[in-house]
Amino acid sequence: MQKLPSWIPNPNAWMSAILLLLLIRGISAVINIIFQMGESLMEISPKIRIVLYFCALLSPILVIAVVHHWLHIFLDRFFPNTRSPEIETPQGFFPGLMSWWEGFYGWGAIALALLISTTVTIIFLPSFNSLSQLLDWWDEVKSFFTVPMLISLVTIAYLYQLEHLVRQHLISVGSAINSRE
Repeated sequence: MQKLPSWIPNPNAWMSAILLLLLIRGISAVINIIFQMGESLMEISPKIRIVLYFCALLSPILVIAVVHHWLHIFLDRFFPNTRSPEIETPQGFFPGLMSWWEGFYGWGAIALALLISTTVTIIFLPSFNSLSQLLDWWDEVKSFFTVPMLISLVTIAYLYQLEHLVRQHLISVGSAINSRE
């Protein structure tokens, strides 16, 4: 297979972007259900509402880290040849450092994709009626192929390509330093 130019996201970046968007769709559906069930509790105490909002805002980090950890345990068990030699094998029940990094990076990628897709939609699409229409890609599973969703997909794929390039650079720098010693 011919190697793609570095400015084109590789297939792993596209796969990661699609899986992240699907996972975020699931997380948002669960958060909606939790907020609907806890609505009466939130009306009693504003402090509980603030805590719930912060938990909802940060929950994708935990969920992405756990899914990443268990996905790699599954892949290592059934497809051991897919593991990169530079990355350690995940062990135990709780996510390791790289899984937490993927959770944080995925959370940042979703936030940046939300900002970019919203900005592009406001500027370039004439059919902008309300903010709720712009945020539909995040909320519930209505339609996966909307313009904001496709903009988010491309944005996230390029962010994962950037992460891949940075990792490759750090690995090559590290191996060059080790070979000189």
